[in-house]
Amino acid sequence: MGQLIVGKPAPQQIVAVSAPLTLTSAISLAFRAGYAVDQEDSALDPWLVDTWRNLDEDLRHDLDLLLGFSGRLLYYVEEMLAAFDAVAHEQLSASFDDYLEFLSALPPERFKDMATESVVRLYRDRGLAEAPPENDDPYDWRMFLRPGITRANIDEAVSLIISPGQLKLRTLALLDGFWRAAFETEYRSTLPDMRQAVRVAQSLIHYTSAQQSFAEITGHRLPEEISLRIGDVERVIYSPSIHLGRFIQYILYPPNLILYFNPQTVLQRRTLASRTAEAVTQLSTADALEGFRALSDPSRMRIVEMLRGGELYAQEIVSRLGISQSAVSRHLSTLESADLVTIRPANGMKYYAIDRDRLQALAAQLAAMADADQT
Repeated sequence: MGQLIVGKPAPQQIVAVSAPLTLTSAISLAFRAGYAVDQEDSALDPWLVDTWRNLDEDLRHDLDLLLGFSGRLLYYVEEMLAAFDAVAHEQLSASFDDYLEFLSALPPERFKDMATESVVRLYRDRGLAEAPPENDDPYDWRMFLRPGITRANIDEAVSLIISPGQLKLRTLALLDGFWRAAFETEYRSTLPDMRQAVRVAQSLIHYTSAQQSFAEITGHRLPEEISLRIGDVERVIYSPSIHLGRFIQYILYPPNLILYFNPQTVLQRRTLASRTAEAVTQLSTADALEGFRALSDPSRMRIVEMLRGGELYAQEIVSRLGISQSAVSRHLSTLESADLVTIRPANGMKYYAIDRDRLQALAAQLAAMADADQT
């Protein structure tokens, strides 16, 4: 018998729509849209690109400046969310005005602390322990900020950080200006859809596995950098982001993890599931029996369970299942014949994924049989 160890509870998982969380996602996506405009090519939502183009010139400048000194991960806006404790239960219902009022009450030095901590986190990501300068020498601050500079002018960023009063004023003006000019109307008009997506996403939560929950809600596998640190996380918040599209966006700030999801993806999946249930009579008895036979083997059930977290290539399935490659190939062939898995060839390998529509049709077939017994 193995050694006794103290178990760690699974992270608490919550789905919620929140003005501060959604604003932070939108403003960071709009910042990235600036790159898309420069490169005249974008996979981002067109609304983001149009929003960036239509911003007042001064507001656009401050967007590039204040989000452009803390690296590609935009840690500065994350620091403000952390200061507000945006994922606390009592804060999830906060309005933008609540958020702005809180930040307005912070002393200017707190903004300097948040700005410097965002750069310290960049160094930490690279395995370096770098402390901010203890003086206001522009040269020292220029050297400290250099690794995080993206779209910001480094001299202007240095000038702001060593003048905390100006840093606070410009930061609050950016948040308020972006909300009022670009985002408030969009947020309010899409709030019903986001709330509906939250209700659907709640039904997809696997309370023992954040990885499975993320896969069910987004259709993506949890990024490896998050999976490696999931042991540091005590609370996971899934938050809808209106214009996220097919991208993955997250904020890892242990012990909290914010995972954004596209609300339209969730709502479309619910619609598809509804249509699948309505069309269950189209699944023939022979097709249903083939599907049930394919699922009757323990190894094949394990393969389906693995693929719930996202697609895997064949060798990954072999290593996880712990049986011979030939046996795995036979099981995959059976699942493919029953239309329970799909195959995507890429780079000389085959990637397998579950066919969720087919599984939902089988589940609906059983549900229909159960309902028929009650009538």
